[in-house]
Amino acid sequence: MKNAVYYILFLFVTVLGYAQNKQLLQTGVIIDSVKITTAPTESYAIYFPKKYDAKTPLALVFIFEPAARGKIGIKPFIPAAETYNYILVCSNTLRNGSTQNNIAVANRLFDDVLQNYTIDTSQLYISGFSGGARLASYFGISSGAFQGIIACGASFNGMDKFIPPSNNFSYVGMVGDKDMNYQEMIENKKWLDKAKIANTLFIAPVEHVWPKQSEMLRAFDWLEIQAYRKNIRPKNDTIIKRICDKNLRIADSLKANKEMVLSVNTYEKGITFFNTNEDNSLRAKITEIKKSSEYKDEVEKVEKIKVLENEILDKLSLRFAQELKSDKSITNFKFWKSEIKDLNVMKLDSKNPLTQNMAVRVLYWFQVSVYETKQENKRTQQNDKFTYCQELYKIITETN
Repeated sequence: MKNAVYYILFLFVTVLGYAQNKQLLQTGVIIDSVKITTAPTESYAIYFPKKYDAKTPLALVFIFEPAARGKIGIKPFIPAAETYNYILVCSNTLRNGSTQNNIAVANRLFDDVLQNYTIDTSQLYISGFSGGARLASYFGISSGAFQGIIACGASFNGMDKFIPPSNNFSYVGMVGDKDMNYQEMIENKKWLDKAKIANTLFIAPVEHVWPKQSEMLRAFDWLEIQAYRKNIRPKNDTIIKRICDKNLRIADSLKANKEMVLSVNTYEKGITFFNTNEDNSLRAKITEIKKSSEYKDEVEKVEKIKVLENEILDKLSLRFAQELKSDKSITNFKFWKSEIKDLNVMKLDSKNPLTQNMAVRVLYWFQVSVYETKQENKRTQQNDKFTYCQELYKIITETN
């Protein structure tokens, strides 16, 4: 990994000397398969905004899609790319799997793209979903080459946090309140705050999926403000007003719906740190909400759900590990049927949305855990464990 970091740093220093060799491709559409010159079996999808002219260097977002579907990875970013003039690149080769292999594939992707297109290397961003988000976060925190990370549905690998962070990058987390990695993203934000890295977290009412285009545009609205603060882009007061007005409408609506914690988070996204009257007004609103009994009650409920969720996860993890280690053939799934039934009851509890969301997260996490273990035991030909996981997976999916 250390060599990969040195490589990418060297690449970004020398890339300005490269000539643009590839033919100018069509703008405003996704070009689905461009081959890597040095590795023809590898390819990427690319999207040029309509204003791209091959002469003016533009900002660029590298995107990692966990199933190597370049076109799918690019789609959420298109409105943001058109609004703020970004080129989008998503690998058709990188997928969930070996980190070392993916680092090598990513370096070839970086090399090919930066050699062949007119890129502003002072405005490079990196993004991904799920396992792709973990890889994007690794490059973002270790290389110092990227201005921003957009991590969707997952954060850093644990070891990445031991790499001294470059505080120059801005970090956007995006996660669903029903996503199995929701609590991870909440904790990740606390780590980023402690590390004094400019960051924000967007939470949507969805499961483990790529964000919608409208949510991704809001993420790039926030990144645009950060670019002004860092003098990467010239400050544009008209754009700032449009972003702040939109954000204020969303925050006011959340407050009116008594979603107090989300409203505070949204008001915070509207603070530009340019010390304007609007900034001071938002700070006053946040202070007022945090003093309210509604906000304090919601925070208390959220904390109780977090404790309960961790208790359930620990119980399921321990039991699953114990049964996998057992030498005996396990045929009695009474425990699991009871646990899955209880979680499904919580999942249908529309009167308690926090509990409902928690149950969805736990069920999905356990389903993925069992599936991945099943596949690993199939690969290693541990037939008893494979059969056990297969039966357990059936119980989860039949009642989920």
